[in-house]
Amino acid sequence: MEKKLQLIEKLGVYLEHKEQLAPLAARIIATLILKGKKGSTFESLVCDLNASKSTIFTHLSNLQHSQRISYYTKPGDRKKYFILSPDTFLNSMETMIENWEKEKELHIEVMEYKKEINESLAPDSDDHFDLDFHTAYIDYLEQIKKLMKSFRQKIIENNAHE
Repeated sequence: MEKKLQLIEKLGVYLEHKEQLAPLAARIIATLILKGKKGSTFESLVCDLNASKSTIFTHLSNLQHSQRISYYTKPGDRKKYFILSPDTFLNSMETMIENWEKEKELHIEVMEYKKEINESLAPDSDDHFDLDFHTAYIDYLEQIKKLMKSFRQKIIENNAHE
């Protein structure tokens, strides 16, 4: 149990910064990540996170509104079981791909500017820009985008089979 609490805390701190979430909202998501598809009830979250009912309720409402989490119910059971929204991870991946594309476009623009400067300089000038970094970094961004798109597609295909 101690290991689980430490992991919730560690993952929560990471999510606070990465997703710009309130500390308790990040801990709720961390808890749901560790619970998996079975989810967690409101009462369980209150107990596990040692927070007030009103605070947990507020964060659950906000997380549902932002479509980060959803819930399901079981026949004959009035409880809601909160889970991560199925599309949360896919949306995060898509955001990464979009950010890498923007970064690539910016590096291309900077590299083209530096090429123009290089062309205006005398061939033996020491002021020439080295463009190798930009070329390598643009290649890296293309490769990582391709890998992420492939990984995202595999997740979509796996979800379609469930």
